[in-house]
Amino acid sequence: MYAILEIGGKQYKLSEGESFKTELVKGVKAGEQIVIDKILAVKNDKDLKVGSPYLEGAKVKATLLENGRYKKVITVKFRRRRGYHRVKNHRQWYSMLKVDKIEA
Repeated sequence: MYAILEIGGKQYKLSEGESFKTELVKGVKAGEQIVIDKILAVKNDKDLKVGSPYLEGAKVKATLLENGRYKKVITVKFRRRRGYHRVKNHRQWYSMLKVDKIEA
């Protein structure tokens, strides 16, 4: 059984027990459980249920494992022979979630 869900503006295809990284989920601490209700599709052994755009009554329960930051991304702007260069860096926050249960 798997579900296609939307969280943080991105879509994920997940099964029970899988862990995944997504955009930072605010207001939730590590170890707490969250309920995701933006489910696009659910596939079990027999049939496929597809929502338009979301399935009503379908939920995915997940546990927040940790909040962290990705590796640093460095951006460089450079213009040759102009004496111009700029260096910026950025670290994006993420939340690591583990799918506990898919309810369709």
